[in-house]
Amino acid sequence: MSQSLSIPRLRRQMLNDVLPLLKPASWVLLIQLVVTSLLYLGYNREHGGEDIPISQSTFAAYLMIVGLVMTSMSFRDMHHPLERYRYLMLPVSNLERYLGRYLLTGPLYVIFMLVAFTIMDGAGNLVTHLVLNVTEPRFPQFSRITGYIVCGYLCAHVLMFTGAIAFRSWALIKTALTVLGVQFSTMVAAYIAARIFYPGSFDWTKLQPVREMKVMLTPQFDAKWMNISVGVLFLAWILYVAYRCLKAHEVQDEL
Repeated sequence: MSQSLSIPRLRRQMLNDVLPLLKPASWVLLIQLVVTSLLYLGYNREHGGEDIPISQSTFAAYLMIVGLVMTSMSFRDMHHPLERYRYLMLPVSNLERYLGRYLLTGPLYVIFMLVAFTIMDGAGNLVTHLVLNVTEPRFPQFSRITGYIVCGYLCAHVLMFTGAIAFRSWALIKTALTVLGVQFSTMVAAYIAARIFYPGSFDWTKLQPVREMKVMLTPQFDAKWMNISVGVLFLAWILYVAYRCLKAHEVQDEL
């Protein structure tokens, strides 16, 4: 199969991936609807006024937990001892497999959850109005906090999507441990580099710097646009690595 992109094949691939999920997804949404109503009923409104609204915190939990678990299993058939042969023999290219499952577990899932949780929020408010005669502010789909939640999920999704391709089993746990390991290693490397390049700012008897470090690049890297650009480029590189890993599976002996 060539690596070209065909929109009709991509749509068919995405439909094939969605159909087996309809029944379990319906049960998950029903459970979330019940849980949302119970959370709204039990919400302590006297002590929650200064916190993030319950609608946004609940939406964040649903988006992250369900989305990342689903993403970690998005390539389960590719690693399964029996289903991997059917996965390989489907008349679609690796690019179409990659794009289809990325879109389903990433941007399209976010849009679906925004719509679904708006309905859940309305149902939860209806229950609290009928039982307690109170209502919460409506779920703000286009607020800044909701935007941060969505951006956070899309960033975490890139890492989990890559882990789903790279790891044959326990992708969720292995990806989480890998990310934590990389973060810890980066912090250690940065600390060692600071002590090497700025020895005058440290006392070897203390871990914390005792004098200010004059880093010439700090103003540039403090700029918001610089951080966003570096982050976007890093995520794009991770997605490219994930695609190369997916292509490598086609020529491995186990497939």
